[in-house]
Amino acid sequence: MVHAPVVLATLMLAAAPVPDEAALWKAIFSLEQPLPAIRARSESELLKGGATAYGVLVKVARVGGMEQALAAAGPTSSCSITAAGRFTAQRPDRSVLPTKAVDLAARMLMEDAALRQRAQRSDDPFERGLALAAASRVPATQVEALTAMRLEPDPKLRLWATAFAECFTRQAKQRADGSLEGLSAVANELAELADEVRAPLRCVEPAELEPVLVDELAKGLAESAGLSASDDTLRLTVRRENGERVELSPDCALAAYDAAAAKGGYDVGLVLPLATTMHGSLKLRKAAGQRLARDLDHVPEYRRNYIAAELVLAGHEVPRKVTFDAKRLSSMDVEVEAAVRQGNPEAKAAIQKLILCSSDIDQREMALLGYVGTKAAADKAYELARQCPSGKAAAVAALVRMKDPRALKLLPQAMEDWGFNQEALKRALLEAYTPKLGEQLLALEARGNNQARSAVQWLKAAGVMKP
Repeated sequence: MVHAPVVLATLMLAAAPVPDEAALWKAIFSLEQPLPAIRARSESELLKGGATAYGVLVKVARVGGMEQALAAAGPTSSCSITAAGRFTAQRPDRSVLPTKAVDLAARMLMEDAALRQRAQRSDDPFERGLALAAASRVPATQVEALTAMRLEPDPKLRLWATAFAECFTRQAKQRADGSLEGLSAVANELAELADEVRAPLRCVEPAELEPVLVDELAKGLAESAGLSASDDTLRLTVRRENGERVELSPDCALAAYDAAAAKGGYDVGLVLPLATTMHGSLKLRKAAGQRLARDLDHVPEYRRNYIAAELVLAGHEVPRKVTFDAKRLSSMDVEVEAAVRQGNPEAKAAIQKLILCSSDIDQREMALLGYVGTKAAADKAYELARQCPSGKAAAVAALVRMKDPRALKLLPQAMEDWGFNQEALKRALLEAYTPKLGEQLLALEARGNNQARSAVQWLKAAGVMKP
């Protein structure tokens, strides 16, 4: 026998109107209306639309991608921003409608336990990630959200879960509401699981390089995404199509470039920093420069001349002759310097015109005086070093390159007031080094000058200064 209350409940559920999906889509697009009243009415309709409305909102939210969903699911000061920032190269552009859809979907998840648990168990990684990020809004749901991630199969979500766990735990300490113990236990478990994921996302030795990453680089499905440096250690980042960022050591970056190039893919960003920025390993720097000089024909034409110039300035042999536009000298100082280093007689004349006939002298242009080599150029550099504090390093670079004895007098000031053109002085010290300059740098290092200490390190690494 069926009890009356059960029958009544069944009848009520059967009578409940099923939301019209077309009306829900109309409500979503009304969220962009300028009138607040229309937007408020649309939000109300969607929030009352149950699972059907949630499904429509997720479809719209998906347009913005996982990163945007993570960042938008919680308040702007929440763990959502922290987690999204850790595993993406940059914060994504915020499309208005997907962001609003994420906001409403997250509100529904936090208010409806059944809907939230369904999202946590969904086959769709996007929904599982949304359920995780939405917990930023309601601390009481955070243990549940993290617990649901213990069996997460998606590597990227497992990494994000650790970031959320750290942030949730930190906030729990501040709240002191008794939730810290439960959050800490789950956070520790997630951290152990994440360690299993992190290894493939980092390459220290070339033998650790994943073949799938090489294939993606060769096909353009992964690309270099910048570099970072700390404690004299250079690391390059590759961003995969699925959003993962893989951290490569310089050795791995060179190996990845070689392997991808063998398959027809040439990602300049993997080796250009090694050839121009890195000073720690002279052998690796030289190898990277050789690769780029060899493969310049594979570099897009609009970048080819400039990259060739950068290689020349970094001290590499480049068969391609760097060119410059004599009518645009003020914006082509890199190319002009490279051309003069390659022996282009027109470049020296261009430098004199650029410097000696200019009323507004740029710092980098000061450094170019070192290639002119005349007494007038040396006197000009000396005066500029005395008169332009912010350009002192560049002007001293010119004096060093001309082996003008006045460089010794001004070098301590240049090291104190480094200016913006550090590379010019670095190159001049490397290429026009004298024992007296070395003595000066060692004396400055002994007095605690950090720039001098750094200079001594890379001069020794390059074999210019004796250990």
